[in-house]
Amino acid sequence: MFPFHRMMERLQPYRHQAPVIVAVEPDPEPERLRWWEAAVQPAAEAGAALVILTSTPVTLRNAVCFVDPGLSPSALASSKAWILDAYLEPRACLDAARLDPDLLGRILAWVEGIQHECPE
Repeated sequence: MFPFHRMMERLQPYRHQAPVIVAVEPDPEPERLRWWEAAVQPAAEAGAALVILTSTPVTLRNAVCFVDPGLSPSALASSKAWILDAYLEPRACLDAARLDPDLLGRILAWVEGIQHECPE
């Protein structure tokens, strides 16, 4: 179950539009944020939206960023990547710190499959 219920309201514009990758970065480090910033275009090419959820305001080019002040590093053992289908139902939760470009590519291919499962 996707634990960030307050975020669901903010994700509603994506409902029935595209799968959503929610990158949860409770302690946003510049290197991790750059990694996600680079993932925005491949995610879009796969038909997915990428949303970054942090505990403090951040600015990234071409990335949608939401702030949840209640999100604390102690609440999560590590960064997470939630994959939600076009109905905003959670399909997977991954340890984002372990993502590499190859794995992200496979996940994005899977996301493309979800998009075909959940047409607009």
